[in-house]
Amino acid sequence: MLRADLHIHTTASDGKLSPTEVIAQAVERRLDVIAITDHDTIAGVDEARTVARNEQLLVIQGVEISTLFEGRECHLLAYAFEDTGIMQKLLGKQKTRRVERAKSIILNLNKLGFDISYDDVLGEAGRASIGRPHIARVMVRKGYAADHQEVFFRYLGNRSRAYHQIDYPDIATAIDLVHQAGGYTVLAHPGNSYNFIELKMLKEFGLDGIECYHPSHNAANQRRYLEYCRNYDLMITGGSDFHGTVSDFYQLGVIHCTLEIDSPLLITSEQDVTDVTGTY
Repeated sequence: MLRADLHIHTTASDGKLSPTEVIAQAVERRLDVIAITDHDTIAGVDEARTVARNEQLLVIQGVEISTLFEGRECHLLAYAFEDTGIMQKLLGKQKTRRVERAKSIILNLNKLGFDISYDDVLGEAGRASIGRPHIARVMVRKGYAADHQEVFFRYLGNRSRAYHQIDYPDIATAIDLVHQAGGYTVLAHPGNSYNFIELKMLKEFGLDGIECYHPSHNAANQRRYLEYCRNYDLMITGGSDFHGTVSDFYQLGVIHCTLEIDSPLLITSEQDVTDVTGTY
C-alpha cells in the first residue's frame, strides 16, 4: 500500500509554495504518492514531475475543476488524464471565467467602500490562476480584515456580500470531458453539502469517486462517505488540501489515503510504481 496525498495546491493557483518546494515537503513527510491539484490549471504539474524524478515519489497529474451542480458551485478533482489537449480546452475557458469573477468581486468590494483594484490582485496572483484567496490576501495586507477566514466569512464566501458566481460548466459536462481525456473524477471535500439523492445523481453522471479523507471532515463525514463508496463501488481518495499557509502547513501527508500498487490513478505517473514500493 502506498501513502498518498491527492489534494495539493501550489503557486500555480493559490498555494504559497512552488511545485519544487511542495516536492521537498512531500519527501520530508515520507509520502509515496502525491497529486498536484491546482484550481483550474495544470501549470504546476510538469515542474513537480521533473523534480520528483530525482526522488522516490510518484506525482499524479491532477486538477481541481470548478463546476456547477444544482445551481451551486461544486469542486471536482480530476486525475490521471492522458489527453491534456481536451483538458486545456476546458481549463482555458476556466481562466477567463476566473478573471471575470475576480473583477466582479472587486467591483462589489469597491461598492462596499474598500479601496482594492484588479492590479492589486493581479500583483498578488502573478502568473497563477486567479482565485478568491488572492483577493483575501490583498484585503488582509491592506488591513481590512485580520485574516483570510474573516475575509471569506464577511465578504467572499458563497453567501457573502461581495461574492459573484461564475457561469462554470455543469458538473456532468466536466465529468464527461475528463473521461474523454482518459481521466478519473472525484467529488472534492463534500462535507455536509450533499445528500444521498444528490450523490446518486453524481454517480449517474459518471463520478468515479469521493474524497473521503479531508481536513474539513469530521469522523461522521468520513464514515458516511467511506460506507457510501464501499456500497456503491466508488473510488476512495483523500488529501490535505494543502496550500502552504500557516494553518494547514503541517497537514501535508497527515491527511492522506492509501493506494494499491495497481490503482488506475498511477497509470500516468511517469515513474514505475516499483520505484517507491517498500521504500518506507
